[in-house]
This record gives sequence, structure tokens and C-alpha cells, in this order.
Amino acid sequence: MKYLFLACVSALACGTANATEYVQNGGFENVTGITRSSEFGASHIGQAVDHWTSADSNAFNLVFFSANENVDADTRFGEHGQFLWSSPASPTGGKFVALDGDTNYNGALTQMISGLTIGQTYTLNFDWAAGQYADRSGDTTEKLVVQFGADSFTTATLSTPSHGFNGWYSVTHSFTATSTSQLLSFLSIGTPSGMPPVALLDSVSLQGSVPEPATWAMFIGGFGLIGAVARKRRANVQFA
Repeated sequence: MKYLFLACVSALACGTANATEYVQNGGFENVTGITRSSEFGASHIGQAVDHWTSADSNAFNLVFFSANENVDADTRFGEHGQFLWSSPASPTGGKFVALDGDTNYNGALTQMISGLTIGQTYTLNFDWAAGQYADRSGDTTEKLVVQFGADSFTTATLSTPSHGFNGWYSVTHSFTATSTSQLLSFLSIGTPSGMPPVALLDSVSLQGSVPEPATWAMFIGGFGLIGAVARKRRANVQFA
């Protein structure tokens, strides 16, 4: 019976699992109503990056269509200098977002995540980097505060020389859900204010693994068999 128990546990542990993706448009490839790099959010254009919200009226968050785009991004302040000193290709080669770290103009980029299971662990992955806008000069620092529901963590602080770039870096972090729906947010915090420093973000993914139904059936059936064997042994002892 001991070996039967171990076989059942092994089957559950090694059985194929369904990895469910909970973030929508995590690569920022899907946009609505814009055809070039632009600021998006409450103060300009609107929520043009599908499924993501930049709601703070002060937030200066931009979606960059290409790392090699030489045309200034469209923003509420006009276009002069609103592109990056360095042209860092994103890990996927496509679009990415730039989150202003200036505390006068930073604001969280958020997405509401639904369909969670309370008590289940979810793994967050994303790529990020630090950069600077082309109409600024000077050394900067940059970090991201990442929050999921009531839990949060802060990335390492990146130091970037004037006109420079620092990244890309891959981050993995686990969260345990306390509600069936929780807000995922990324807030850029940099120094000094007015430069401004920016955090670049791409490839956001949140996954939770659930065992295949067949694996659960094997596991439950195995314990049922263990119970039957145990009852038979008790009966044999009683009538011996």
C-alpha cells in the first residue's frame, strides 16, 4: 500500500499541467486608434494600449512602436525630444512601453486580472530596462514597484549614465491570490525628477498551473484504491 500511495503522489506531481495565461496583451502589441509611438492615458489619446490603463492625469507613459523609430512620439507636450537616447530593441523585437520615473509625472500602468483562485500561487514574469528621453542629459536611477492585489515588491535599482541605456532584465516573482480579481500594476520611480528617467517594460505574463483532469482522476482513484485495500486488511484481521 505504501508503494501505491507513492505512485499516486508521483502521478500528481509529474502529470501534465495546464498553464493558464491571465495577462492580456502582455507584449503591448495590440493598440487601438494610434499608428505611431504615442503617450497614452487620461491626459492624451486615451487608453490606446488594449487591456492596459494609465489612469493618473499626471502619468506620462508612452508606447513605442519600434526601438529604431526616429520620429518623436506624440505627447501632450508636443513632440520635441520625446524618443529615447538609445534605441534598445525589446526582447521580442516589437512594441514596448516607457513609464516615466519623474515623481511629478509618474503614474501606474495597470490591468485588472480576473478568474483567479484564492490561495493559488501565480508566477509573474516580465522584462524591463532603464532609459532616458533624448531632450535630457545627466545620470539617472530607475526602479519598478510591482503590485498584485495587496502584495508588492520592488525591483533592483538601475543606474544609467547620461544618454545611456541599462537592460533588458528578466524578472520572475510569485504571488498568492487573496481574491478572484486583483489589480496588477507597474509604477516607475526614478531620480532625479525633471530629467526624466524612464523604465521600459515588455513581455508581461502571469500564469498559474492546474493539473489535467486525468491526473486528478488518477490521484483520486488511487486513494480510493488505497482505502479499499485498507478496509480489506481490517476485515481479514477481524476474521483471522
